[in-house]
Amino acid sequence: MSAHPNQKRAPTVAEEFAWARELSLGGLFIALGIVIPIGFHALGGGKLGPIFLPMYLPVLVCGMLVSPGTAAAVGLLTPVLSSALTGMPPVLPILPLMAAELTVMGAVASLLHRRLRLHVIPATVLTLLAGRAVLGLTVLLAVSLLPADVLASLPPPMRQPLPYVPAATAAAIPGLILQLIAVPAAVAAVERRRRATPERAD
Repeated sequence: MSAHPNQKRAPTVAEEFAWARELSLGGLFIALGIVIPIGFHALGGGKLGPIFLPMYLPVLVCGMLVSPGTAAAVGLLTPVLSSALTGMPPVLPILPLMAAELTVMGAVASLLHRRLRLHVIPATVLTLLAGRAVLGLTVLLAVSLLPADVLASLPPPMRQPLPYVPAATAAAIPGLILQLIAVPAAVAAVERRRRATPERAD
C-alpha cells in the first residue's frame, strides 16, 4: 500500500546521521569559539581579540562544513554564549555587532562553499568581505536608531560608521590574514578525512 500523499516521509538513517553530525559539528565549533578567544585574551591581556579575530576562525570553518541554517545558528550563538559565560565580547557595544556579523558570515560561508561548491579560498575571501559589509551596516543602523544618551556612551570611533569600519579592518589585518590561511587549511583537512571515511552519509 502506497503512503498517503500528505503523509510526511520518515527520515532515512543517512539523513538522521547527517543531522546528528551537523549538531555535533555545530556544538564543537561553538565550544571552540568560546575557548580559543580565552587563550588569546589570556596571552594579550584582552587586547588581541580585535587584532586576531579568534572567534571568527571556528565560525568560518564550521560554515564551510554544515548547512546554512546550522552555520548561521553557530555564528549567532557563539558570541552570545561567549559573552554570557566569559564576558567576551562585552554586551555593549560589541556583542550586537559581532552577533550580526558572524551570523551572516556563517551563512555566507556555507552557501558559497557547501551549497555552490565554490573553492574554499575564494569562499573565505568573499565571506570576510561580507562580514565587513555587515559590520558597517550594523554600526550605521545602531548610530541611526540608538537614543542620544546611549549613543554618547559608545566609543567615539563607533559614532562615525564610515571611518570606523576601515579603522577596525586595518587593526584586524593580522586576523584576516590568519583566517585566509587557517580556514582553508582546516576545511581541507576535514574534507580529506571525510573522503577517506567509507561511511560518509552526504
